[in-house]
Amino acid sequence: MSNIILGNKVKLYRNIDGKNFVNTMSDEELRENLEFLDPIIRGRGYENLDIEKMPSLKKLKLIEEGRFGKTFVDKKNIGFYQKDDEPDILINSSEHLELSKFSRTQSLDELYKEIYDLEGKLEEKINFAFSPEYGYLTSRVFNAGTGFKPIAFLYLPALNYFGINEIAKGLSRLGYTLGSYRDKSKKALASIYTLSFESSLTEEEGSYIEKLKLISEEIADVERENRKKLYLDNIISLEDMVNRSYGLLANARLLSEEEMMQSMSMINLGVELSILKPNREFDFYQEIMKLRNGHLQIERGSILDLRSRDILRANKSRSLMKEVFK
Repeated sequence: MSNIILGNKVKLYRNIDGKNFVNTMSDEELRENLEFLDPIIRGRGYENLDIEKMPSLKKLKLIEEGRFGKTFVDKKNIGFYQKDDEPDILINSSEHLELSKFSRTQSLDELYKEIYDLEGKLEEKINFAFSPEYGYLTSRVFNAGTGFKPIAFLYLPALNYFGINEIAKGLSRLGYTLGSYRDKSKKALASIYTLSFESSLTEEEGSYIEKLKLISEEIADVERENRKKLYLDNIISLEDMVNRSYGLLANARLLSEEEMMQSMSMINLGVELSILKPNREFDFYQEIMKLRNGHLQIERGSILDLRSRDILRANKSRSLMKEVFK
């Protein structure tokens, strides 16, 4: 994996033949769905994590890790299943079944194989809704056909600096969606973007994978060129942003999650452009996850108010800067 392509994720959506879609099911139908699928999934060696009984901090951590969304935990008659080194399985999320896996090290091809190996084993016990004309049926037309969604995670600080809207519009015209983690001002945080397809209806899975790999590399090339431009034409501004970010992380006594993410991203750019010299390997994505709200509170073992979280995050950030750069 390059320092621009941070990781990959694959999702697969399936519905049971002859049943209503999740968004039109009654509570009783959702419960029947769960009762039918639960023993099949457990039979594959999966563990069921009871969302309703799960501590709120554990839910927050799993949401931050992208294992499921915020809306999922508020639903009734849902199931979340995990197994070491295997894709996660969600029941009654947007579809009857959702298989997904994110990896920092595995390729889209490797994730694709894992997901479809699991789907094949489940299909031995489950008759999935399929149309010869439209392919696998889903509640959202864009997810129908293959029911397959490959996603690339991209780190694009230079493009973010110069403005990424035109690239996003161009990608949209080609059938891609460029998403990002955003704060309340709608500004991209940490310059981390997700790239996926708007629809997976018309082509085979392998075609989508190859297209996503190709466009990801093309975007990475544009990012590299923009980094050169930023370094050569705006070195003073670049050094200022990097050192301000370092100063904040090395000295702050109160540090919000948003400030931490933005500053970690800028410091990482400084490392990659040799403005800062770390003493050890610096994986900014991993360090961001360690300093997010859910991870901090689980590590502390208690729910913290906003100010306490920001104080703890600042303490850990100062220690990290000393360890990495001094």
